[in-house]
Amino acid sequence: MYFWKCWRDTRGSFFTFLSALVAAGAYAAYVKLDPFGWIAAKPLESRLLWQGLATALLDTTVHTVPLAGGLFLGALGVGVEFEKGTADFLLTRPRMRRYFLWTSWGLGAAQMVALVLVGCLFLVARLGRRPMNGPGDFFRLFAAFCTLALFFYTLTYLMTTLARNSRNGTALAILASVGYEGLYAWLRFWYNIYIPFFVNLFETSFHSAAGFSFTPVVGWLSVCLALMLVAQFRFDRAEI
Repeated sequence: MYFWKCWRDTRGSFFTFLSALVAAGAYAAYVKLDPFGWIAAKPLESRLLWQGLATALLDTTVHTVPLAGGLFLGALGVGVEFEKGTADFLLTRPRMRRYFLWTSWGLGAAQMVALVLVGCLFLVARLGRRPMNGPGDFFRLFAAFCTLALFFYTLTYLMTTLARNSRNGTALAILASVGYEGLYAWLRFWYNIYIPFFVNLFETSFHSAAGFSFTPVVGWLSVCLALMLVAQFRFDRAEI
């Protein structure tokens, strides 16, 4: 039952992001395939402009979804039940509290994976990036983008659970991300110290098999698990 409640609460945001991906991909496909020959009939400068806009739109949309989708869907997690006044009903049910937590997170994680899959399929179709050399390239791209999406989603989910408020949870997630980015830049440029940085997953996702390492992927997925364990610890001890 709680699964379907979570689905009803999040499906609007999910379909909004999915529609944005499909629209960007459809536009890029139209420009590339030019089924009616309208773009081919235009001057060279206009054709290049249309192609550039299509590539930029698809690239921007696919790269934005892991961040924006994670922030929006993560803010609709179980922590928002306190804000809506339904937490007292959930926390007095016979089921363990962690059931509600992991059910909510699992649905959102599946939605993030679905969004990333659609975006990666458009990229693989050579609408915005270089062609893939085989299934391995697609899997590396998909793994990197999924990891980034799940990180932002889980971080926002945790912050919403801690803050008991979707707006405050989103703000805390953004502050945490910006703060970590500032720490990364400070250590790198002032002390030449490199720490793991989630944005680097974008760069490594387009490396060849020889240049790609799954260590960052496993590492950031472990961070996601650790964040969820913190959320579980807090939710198990939450007062109504």
